[in-house]
Amino acid sequence: MANDSMARLTALHDLKDFKVADDNLDVRGWEVIGSDGQRIGKVDDLIVDRELMKVRYLDIDVDKNRVLPDTDARHILLPIGAAQLDDDSDQVFVAMDQTALSRFPFYRGGTVDPEYEYRVMHAITSPNENYISSSAAPMAAPSADFYSREHFDENRFYRNRSRRDAQSRPHDTQTTHYQTTGASQGVGGSPPIQEDIATIERLRQMLEQGTITQEEFSALKRKAIGI
Repeated sequence: MANDSMARLTALHDLKDFKVADDNLDVRGWEVIGSDGQRIGKVDDLIVDRELMKVRYLDIDVDKNRVLPDTDARHILLPIGAAQLDDDSDQVFVAMDQTALSRFPFYRGGTVDPEYEYRVMHAITSPNENYISSSAAPMAAPSADFYSREHFDENRFYRNRSRRDAQSRPHDTQTTHYQTTGASQGVGGSPPIQEDIATIERLRQMLEQGTITQEEFSALKRKAIGI
């Protein structure tokens, strides 16, 4: 059982009784690629909602060349549904370039407070407006409606999981859940499989045959993924 003294949103590495479920991919350590085809950083951790047993955010460790060189805090949190994986290349794709990255508040570790969550969502949904805190008092925790946005839909993140991987699992469901795995509880469920993975596979074959360049492959793959 998780420690009740912990915050509701907690980094997975701090939850000693939880781990990624056996039928899901642990994307920690995977490269994060932006909409310009350039590497942004890597997935450092997963931020888990302990009450509902769901992954809410990817903790991204941003590369030094993407931020000011004297900036100590280089982590940002991105809602899991705002990214998509490509398990063929161990990469996570995000609809974010250098300009969008500069709008995100840095995450310094520890408790994820409500205002930070609102600031992250503002950076995504209102990129051309300055964020203004509505009150000097502590903000209430986000409601269920806040998390009902597509940005928190784990199925969007996993939708390009390869058909090869899906066939290796005996059951496939679109519902995300926690399950007991020995003494630990596993994070996540199985995502739906989409046809666009076939497009990516064809593009990879064209790259290997020399029909398209690496730059063309990256651009066409991002288009197939939808970012």
